[in-house]
Amino acid sequence: MRKFLVFIVLIQVCFGYETYRNYKVYDMTPTNEQHEALANWQNEVGVDFWRFYAPERTSRVMIAPDKQEEFEAFLVQTGIKYEVAIHNMEDLIISERQNITRNRRGRSSPVQPGFTPDFSVYWTADEMEQYCTYLAHTYPNLVQIETLLFSPNNRRIYALKVSNGVFGQKPIIAMEGGMHAREWASPPTVLYLLHKLVEDSQYRNELLANVDWLIVPMDNPDGYEHSRLNARLWRQNRRQVTPTCVGVDINRNFGYSWRTATVACGSQTYPGPSSLSEPESFALHTLLERYASRVKLYLSVHTFGDMVLWPWGYSGSPGWISTHEEHQALGVLWRDGILAQGGRNYIVGNVADVLGNAFGAVDDHMAGHYGIPYVYTLELTSGFQFQYPEARIGALAAETFWGYRAMALHIGEKFS
Repeated sequence: MRKFLVFIVLIQVCFGYETYRNYKVYDMTPTNEQHEALANWQNEVGVDFWRFYAPERTSRVMIAPDKQEEFEAFLVQTGIKYEVAIHNMEDLIISERQNITRNRRGRSSPVQPGFTPDFSVYWTADEMEQYCTYLAHTYPNLVQIETLLFSPNNRRIYALKVSNGVFGQKPIIAMEGGMHAREWASPPTVLYLLHKLVEDSQYRNELLANVDWLIVPMDNPDGYEHSRLNARLWRQNRRQVTPTCVGVDINRNFGYSWRTATVACGSQTYPGPSSLSEPESFALHTLLERYASRVKLYLSVHTFGDMVLWPWGYSGSPGWISTHEEHQALGVLWRDGILAQGGRNYIVGNVADVLGNAFGAVDDHMAGHYGIPYVYTLELTSGFQFQYPEARIGALAAETFWGYRAMALHIGEKFS
């Protein structure tokens, strides 16, 4: 066993993996009175809330080793009920890495021209771009690919416009995946939908009849690759903000309801030095600026949680968006479309009620700044946190397709 552990450490050193050794994950259920005190920890360096729910619901947070004594003393002092859900996060990351290695053994590239793409493995950012470029070159009458901007590490951020006519003459459904680096299961569901729209004639005809699609499959390629190759639980982009600090939370950097508050660079939810300061958020903002008048539905695809969530999310907001009944109804269509195929049961509701408040998020920006009629954050893969098993992602992508389809048919019927 000791030789095996030494071997794992050598692999981490050689390949530059950031270790999460002795990082603990806590589940906590604060009361109303305790909730505000717990909220004060959200912006601390070394504190990573995976879920910060409303009072009386169980939240989950990962704490760095040098913060654990202080954090546990706080929990005891305030009387917050808690348990340690994961004692050593590194064990789970090593296990995931081993499973991926086994799953990849003997496989060729998941993206090969002329063959159905392999959705049973996680793709690299380059493989995603290769597939999207292939679609644009092979189906020029259906797909256009457009470079939006380049990332801080000079990777292309691009959008695909999918239409069986002149793009933009029909109502548009816009969506993005991969905004948060560690949420690996987000892009495959977007890419699988793209595959069905373009390469599956049965659903292509149905889903392009009354709507066009505007799709950014990978909004944060730098962060994604850093999560794949270096720091598994990295969330942000990779811009060098200061000489000593790298990374901005893209989903706190949008202009509508943006604010710095007291969030320091180095915090998981650092919103950046100013709104829309990051190429990843600015690319989406300027893309939608051109097409917002025709966009009727915007989807931001994340993990984890099995949730379909609608605005508002920012603190001090009016609460629920004025069209909350319509939002709830369309969210239920997503849920029921998946349930009808034997899939899981998604929670549908207001993002602040379910997940808590957030400033500068993309969903509030698309609803508030651009007035897009329907806007949702989709949270996938409940039960696996961010480490959704690679062997299951093909089934997940196929399942979520039925939710996308249900929403698209409704938008096409309502706005055509």
